[in-house]
Amino acid sequence: MIDIRIREAEGCSGNPYLVPDTVWLTDPSFTTGTEQGGDWALAGPDETDNRGGLQAKAGIVSAVILALFTDRRCPEDHPLRYLADSDPRGWWGDAIDVDASAAEADLGSLLWLFERAPATEDIRRWVETIAFDALSPLTQQQAVAKVVTAATLNEAQGRIELLVDLYGKDGATMYSQRFANLWGQLA
Repeated sequence: MIDIRIREAEGCSGNPYLVPDTVWLTDPSFTTGTEQGGDWALAGPDETDNRGGLQAKAGIVSAVILALFTDRRCPEDHPLRYLADSDPRGWWGDAIDVDASAAEADLGSLLWLFERAPATEDIRRWVETIAFDALSPLTQQQAVAKVVTAATLNEAQGRIELLVDLYGKDGATMYSQRFANLWGQLA
Protein backbone atom coordinates (compact mmCIF):
# COMPACT_ATOMS: atom_id res chain seq x y z
CA MET A 1 0.00 0.00 0.00
CA ILE A 2 1.21 3.51 -0.87
CA ASP A 3 1.02 6.29 1.68
CA ILE A 4 -0.32 9.55 0.29
CA ARG A 5 0.94 12.67 1.98
CA ILE A 6 -0.79 15.99 1.53
CA ARG A 7 1.44 19.01 2.03
CA GLU A 8 -0.44 22.23 2.62
CA ALA A 9 0.33 25.25 0.46
CA GLU A 10 2.78 23.42 -1.79
CA GLY A 11 1.97 24.20 -5.36
CA CYS A 12 -0.97 26.38 -4.39
CA SER A 13 0.55 29.67 -5.43
CA GLY A 14 0.98 30.29 -9.12
CA ASN A 15 4.32 30.92 -10.70
CA PRO A 16 5.12 34.61 -10.87
CA TYR A 17 4.95 36.31 -14.25
CA LEU A 18 8.52 37.50 -14.53
CA VAL A 19 9.55 39.56 -17.53
CA PRO A 20 13.31 40.21 -17.46
CA ASP A 21 14.37 43.79 -16.84
CA THR A 22 16.37 45.63 -19.41
CA VAL A 23 18.89 47.55 -17.34
CA TRP A 24 20.19 50.89 -18.64
CA LEU A 25 23.88 51.23 -17.95
CA THR A 26 26.97 53.26 -18.64
CA ASP A 27 29.93 51.01 -19.32
CA PRO A 28 33.37 52.58 -18.77
CA SER A 29 34.96 49.88 -20.93
CA PHE A 30 33.37 51.38 -24.07
CA THR A 31 35.62 53.45 -26.30
CA THR A 32 34.65 56.90 -25.05
CA GLY A 33 33.92 55.80 -21.49
CA THR A 34 30.42 57.25 -21.59
CA GLU A 35 28.53 55.06 -24.04
CA GLN A 36 25.21 53.79 -22.75
CA GLY A 37 23.15 50.75 -23.55
CA GLY A 38 20.63 48.21 -22.36
CA ASP A 39 21.55 44.85 -20.91
CA TRP A 40 20.04 42.11 -18.76
CA ALA A 41 21.14 41.35 -15.21
CA LEU A 42 20.97 38.14 -13.21
CA ALA A 43 18.36 37.93 -10.46
CA GLY A 44 19.63 38.82 -7.01
CA PRO A 45 19.29 36.78 -3.84
CA ASP A 46 16.24 38.86 -2.83
CA GLU A 47 14.24 37.48 -5.78
CA THR A 48 13.32 34.20 -4.13
CA ASP A 49 10.80 33.23 -6.82
CA ASN A 50 13.36 33.79 -9.55
CA ARG A 51 16.58 32.15 -8.42
CA GLY A 52 18.94 31.59 -11.32
CA GLY A 53 16.83 33.70 -13.67
CA LEU A 54 17.13 37.22 -15.00
CA GLN A 55 16.38 40.22 -12.80
CA ALA A 56 12.66 41.06 -12.94
CA LYS A 57 11.97 44.05 -10.72
CA ALA A 58 11.38 47.01 -12.99
CA GLY A 59 8.85 46.38 -15.74
CA ILE A 60 8.30 50.09 -16.44
CA VAL A 61 12.03 50.67 -16.93
CA SER A 62 12.18 47.78 -19.39
CA ALA A 63 9.09 49.04 -21.21
CA VAL A 64 10.68 52.48 -21.69
CA ILE A 65 13.95 51.07 -23.01
CA LEU A 66 12.18 48.70 -25.39
CA ALA A 67 9.79 51.42 -26.60
CA LEU A 68 12.56 53.93 -27.26
CA PHE A 69 15.41 51.76 -28.49
CA THR A 70 13.74 49.07 -30.57
CA ASP A 71 13.84 50.17 -34.20
CA ARG A 72 10.35 50.82 -35.54
CA ARG A 73 9.88 50.48 -39.29
CA CYS A 74 9.93 53.87 -41.01
CA PRO A 75 6.85 54.31 -43.22
CA GLU A 76 7.38 55.24 -46.87
CA ASP A 77 5.47 58.51 -46.44
CA HIS A 78 7.20 59.67 -43.23
CA PRO A 79 8.78 63.17 -43.53
CA LEU A 80 12.09 61.82 -42.14
CA ARG A 81 12.26 58.83 -44.49
CA TYR A 82 15.28 60.41 -46.23
CA LEU A 83 17.32 59.70 -43.07
CA ALA A 84 16.64 55.95 -43.41
CA ASP A 85 18.55 55.69 -46.70
CA SER A 86 17.46 52.39 -48.24
CA ASP A 87 16.90 50.52 -44.95
CA PRO A 88 13.53 51.20 -43.27
CA ARG A 89 14.49 48.77 -40.44
CA GLY A 90 11.74 47.59 -38.11
CA TRP A 91 11.31 44.86 -35.55
CA TRP A 92 10.34 41.51 -37.09
CA GLY A 93 7.85 40.73 -34.29
CA ASP A 94 5.47 43.45 -35.47
CA ALA A 95 4.75 41.41 -38.59
CA ILE A 96 3.50 38.52 -36.46
CA ASP A 97 0.99 39.86 -33.96
CA VAL A 98 -0.11 43.41 -33.21
CA ASP A 99 -3.58 43.48 -31.63
CA ALA A 100 -4.89 47.03 -32.13
CA SER A 101 -8.08 46.17 -30.19
CA ALA A 102 -5.90 45.66 -27.08
CA ALA A 103 -4.20 49.06 -27.62
CA GLU A 104 -1.11 47.37 -29.02
CA ALA A 105 0.99 49.20 -31.58
CA ASP A 106 4.19 48.51 -33.45
CA LEU A 107 7.01 48.24 -30.93
CA GLY A 108 9.77 50.81 -30.86
CA SER A 109 10.51 54.26 -32.13
CA LEU A 110 12.09 56.06 -35.03
CA LEU A 111 14.90 57.44 -32.85
CA TRP A 112 17.34 55.30 -34.84
CA LEU A 113 16.85 57.73 -37.75
CA PHE A 114 18.92 60.32 -35.91
CA GLU A 115 22.13 58.29 -35.62
CA ARG A 116 23.77 60.27 -38.41
CA ALA A 117 21.56 63.35 -38.41
CA PRO A 118 23.05 66.72 -37.46
CA ALA A 119 22.14 68.01 -34.01
CA THR A 120 19.81 70.88 -34.93
CA GLU A 121 16.76 72.52 -33.37
CA ASP A 122 14.50 70.85 -35.94
CA ILE A 123 15.90 67.40 -35.10
CA ARG A 124 15.58 68.17 -31.37
CA ARG A 125 11.83 68.74 -31.83
CA TRP A 126 11.53 65.51 -33.80
CA VAL A 127 13.37 63.55 -31.06
CA GLU A 128 10.95 64.87 -28.45
CA THR A 129 7.88 64.05 -30.56
CA ILE A 130 9.05 60.60 -31.63
CA ALA A 131 9.96 59.64 -28.05
CA PHE A 132 6.53 60.77 -26.82
CA ASP A 133 4.78 58.78 -29.57
CA ALA A 134 6.81 55.65 -28.76
CA LEU A 135 5.87 55.88 -25.08
CA SER A 136 2.18 56.69 -25.61
CA PRO A 137 1.11 53.00 -25.46
CA LEU A 138 2.06 53.13 -21.76
CA THR A 139 -0.75 55.65 -21.15
CA GLN A 140 -3.16 53.92 -23.53
CA GLN A 141 -2.67 50.65 -21.64
CA GLN A 142 -2.92 52.55 -18.31
CA ALA A 143 0.50 51.48 -17.09
CA VAL A 144 1.22 55.17 -16.40
CA ALA A 145 -1.02 58.23 -16.17
CA LYS A 146 1.22 60.73 -17.95
CA VAL A 147 4.32 60.76 -20.17
CA VAL A 148 6.54 63.83 -20.49
CA THR A 149 9.47 63.97 -22.90
CA ALA A 150 11.86 66.89 -23.21
CA ALA A 151 14.78 66.99 -25.62
CA THR A 152 17.55 69.54 -25.25
CA LEU A 153 20.06 70.54 -27.86
CA ASN A 154 23.62 70.76 -26.62
CA GLU A 155 25.17 72.74 -29.47
CA ALA A 156 28.61 72.94 -27.84
CA GLN A 157 28.90 69.14 -27.85
CA GLY A 158 26.80 68.58 -30.98
CA ARG A 159 24.30 66.26 -29.34
CA ILE A 160 20.70 65.97 -28.25
CA GLU A 161 19.75 64.73 -24.80
CA LEU A 162 16.35 63.26 -23.98
CA LEU A 163 14.61 63.43 -20.61
CA VAL A 164 11.74 61.02 -20.00
CA ASP A 165 9.41 61.36 -17.01
CA LEU A 166 6.50 59.02 -16.27
CA TYR A 167 3.83 59.77 -13.68
CA GLY A 168 1.37 57.56 -11.83
CA LYS A 169 -2.32 58.22 -11.18
CA ASP A 170 -1.43 59.92 -7.89
CA GLY A 171 0.82 62.39 -9.74
CA ALA A 172 4.01 60.93 -8.28
CA THR A 173 7.02 60.40 -10.54
CA MET A 174 7.31 56.70 -11.40
CA TYR A 175 10.31 57.01 -13.68
CA SER A 176 12.77 59.72 -14.61
CA GLN A 177 15.77 59.18 -16.86
CA ARG A 178 18.04 61.40 -18.93
CA PHE A 179 19.43 59.73 -22.01
CA ALA A 180 22.60 61.46 -23.17
CA ASN A 181 25.28 60.69 -25.76
CA LEU A 182 22.76 58.98 -28.00
CA TRP A 183 22.71 61.42 -30.85
CA GLY A 184 26.20 62.84 -30.69
CA GLN A 185 27.03 64.46 -34.00
CA LEU A 186 30.06 62.80 -35.51
CA ALA A 187 32.98 65.04 -36.39
